[in-house]
Amino acid sequence: MRVRIKEKSLLARFAAYNLKSNKMAIVFGKTILLHNTTKEDFLANTKWVRHEVAHVYQYQKKGLIYFIVAYLLDTFNLGYQYNRYEVDARNQEKNPHILNGIEFV
Repeated sequence: MRVRIKEKSLLARFAAYNLKSNKMAIVFGKTILLHNTTKEDFLANTKWVRHEVAHVYQYQKKGLIYFIVAYLLDTFNLGYQYNRYEVDARNQEKNPHILNGIEFV
């Protein structure tokens, strides 16, 4: 699967502001949006890459609209830390196979 990486994303900047984070990566479909980090620095952090690729797979499995709605509802009801999609992505940070077949463009 081809996954696009976009630096200097305004959406990622907005997310970073709201989550009070210096650096940010968020996923929209098959695109990883970055704020305050470069593609090279992001790709050098395997744990972070695996986490974001887990979200790409979640989008693929659930579909764009369903995933966004479910993600936001989980965050609203359970909080960001306990959102089931974030819990899963954190678990996938240890999965060396999650990057198999992924091509970054």
